[in-house]
Parts: sequence; C-alpha cells; structure tokens
Amino acid sequence: MELARRENTENLLSAAGFEIIPANTPERQRSLAALTPYTIVRNLNGDEVRYAYANLEQNILYSGNQDSYAKYQQFRLQQQIANANVQAAHLNMNAAHQWNDWACWGPPVIIPPPRQFPCR
Repeated sequence: MELARRENTENLLSAAGFEIIPANTPERQRSLAALTPYTIVRNLNGDEVRYAYANLEQNILYSGNQDSYAKYQQFRLQQQIANANVQAAHLNMNAAHQWNDWACWGPPVIIPPPRQFPCR
C-alpha cells in the first residue's frame, strides 16, 4: 500500500476514535508482528468485537471498537463522495475548456427569427 494511502487510513482511524498503542514491550512487538500490516483486522474477544491496524514502520497499533470502526467507515465514505465530487468538477471544467477550442470559428452569430408577414 502506498504511503499516502496508509497515512490517510491512519488519519481516518485516529479521527474515528481508534486508540494508538505503542509496541514498547517485547510482548507487544511480537503481537504487532503477528498481524497483517496496514490492514484492518477484526478480532472477537468474548462478546466484544475489536478492530486492529498495525503500522510496523512506526511500531504502533491502532485499536478500536465497533463504534469507532463504524465512524471510520462513515468518514471513509464521506471522503470517497468528496473525491468523486472533485473529480466531477474537474471533468466539467475540462469539458468547458474544450468548448473554447471553437473560438477559432469567430464569435457566435445570432440568427434572427424569420419575419412574419400579415395575411391578406
């Protein structure tokens, strides 16, 4: 996964309320190394559902519950919608600029409506 995408995911996880836990003991480091890096993993601990995301480079674990994961998903969806809106705006802007290519034909000519003559 590219660095920018990882940073974005980690920012969303933090904003959603995931706790950042440093792997500052040998036991935590072993547990962190056992996880799939840079992937959100769902764990069931009794009746409680927990989510974990391991950043091996920074030696930290993002840990969240069901509520924080739901917020993360909501933030992610909002970001996807915002990105789609930006992309649509760029496409519309590019389309508008392409119409300017017709300027070589000169200014638009307004053709008057046909005259109507009264009937006799």
